[in-house]
Amino acid sequence: MDKKKAISIVITVFFVAGMAAWYIFYGGKAGKMEISQESGETEEKAAEPQVVFEQAPADEDVRRDEIIEKSPEEIIEQFKQEQKKPTETVIKPEEIIKEPAQAKKETSLDIEDRLVSFGFQKVSGERKIDTVILHSSFNSLGGDQYDVDKIIDIYKSYGVSAHYIIGRNGTAYRLVKDNDVSYHAGVSSVPDGRTNINAFSIGIEIVGNYDDGYTSEQYEAVSALIAKIKGDYDIKYVLGHDDIAPGRKTDPWNFDWDELK
Repeated sequence: MDKKKAISIVITVFFVAGMAAWYIFYGGKAGKMEISQESGETEEKAAEPQVVFEQAPADEDVRRDEIIEKSPEEIIEQFKQEQKKPTETVIKPEEIIKEPAQAKKETSLDIEDRLVSFGFQKVSGERKIDTVILHSSFNSLGGDQYDVDKIIDIYKSYGVSAHYIIGRNGTAYRLVKDNDVSYHAGVSSVPDGRTNINAFSIGIEIVGNYDDGYTSEQYEAVSALIAKIKGDYDIKYVLGHDDIAPGRKTDPWNFDWDELK
C-alpha cells in the first residue's frame, strides 16, 4: 500500500467518525425542534419548569400580551414581589365593636335630719328660692374643732342657723327645712342689688377652720347638695358669705371653687 492510499483511508475514517459524532450529539436536539406550520418560526422547548398562570379576575384587567412579553424568570420575580406587598384589611361597619360607654359617676348624698328649734322663721306659703350661700364654721370653744354638735351649740348661743351643715366625713345635716327662712346671711346683698338675702336663699355651712381647708368628701357632698337644690329650684346665684358681705365676712375660708362639680 503506497503512502497516498494510506492517507486517504485515514481521512475517510476520521470523516465517518466525525459524522457519527455529529449525529449522536446534535441529532437528538434537532429532533426536539418543532417547525410551526402557521408562522414558520422555530421554537425550542425549554427544559425549564413550566409556569402555570391562573386566569386573573375580570376587574384586574390583566392582558395576555403583557404576560407573554415577560420571561418566566421575570414573571416569577414579579409574583414574589406581589406577595411582599402589604395587604389592606377592610373592616365592615357591622364588625366594629363599640366599647360600652362608661356610666356617669353619681355621688350619693347622705342627708341626716338634725332639725333645730332656733335661728329660723317658719314660712306658711311656698318660698321662692334662687340663691345658695356657702359658709364655714368650726368649734372655737375648745375640744374638737370639727365636732358638729358643739358647732350647733354655738349657733344656738348666737340665735343663728343654716339650712345644712357638712361634716368632715361628707355627711350633710339638715338643720332647717328649705321652705323656712334660716338666719345665716346677716347684713348683705347679692350682685343684682337685692338685700334681705335670708328671704330667698339657702345657707350651707361647711365644717373647717382658717387653715386646714376641706376634705374631698366635703367637696363631693357640697357639689351633690347644690346639684339637688338646683334640681328643686331655679337657682340664679351660688355665692360665698364673703361675696355678699365683703369686708365684714371672709368665709368660706380657703374654699376651692374649682372643686365644685
